[in-house]
Amino acid sequence: MSLQQLKSEAASLPEEQRRELIGYLLSLKRKTDSAYWDKIEGKIADKDPSHWVGEAELDDALRLNEPAP
Repeated sequence: MSLQQLKSEAASLPEEQRRELIGYLLSLKRKTDSAYWDKIEGKIADKDPSHWVGEAELDDALRLNEPAP
């Protein structure tokens, strides 16, 4: 299966299954990139609201607002 086929399949999943897939992919990244997770954990621990990212900003950053290919 090609990457494009995987993307198309992922785009057609119901939201709950997409979230599960995202969690799975992040768990794979965690296993292979500890420096990335150190940075993420630091951001999660940051209690200063001026450093927080809103849901809309996060969706934009992750390109969740883009139409499916």
